[in-house]
Amino acid sequence: MIDVVAKSLYAAEKQLNEAQIQYTVIVTRPTRHISALTEDCFYVIRQQFHDGVYHLVAAAKMGKESVKC
Repeated sequence: MIDVVAKSLYAAEKQLNEAQIQYTVIVTRPTRHISALTEDCFYVIRQQFHDGVYHLVAAAKMGKESVKC
């Protein structure tokens, strides 16, 4: 099983594609806009594996976070 939690969505998708593993992505957003989101920088915050498919939940990087994409 591949662990992609806390990786950028780009890196996670690349890794799963190279391994020829099926996956789905759900993008979540905050209900309130307290700080700026970096819409072009998503990272995986949750993963589940069911019936041979990875189900990923991704969130946009918040402006105050130090994660690099």
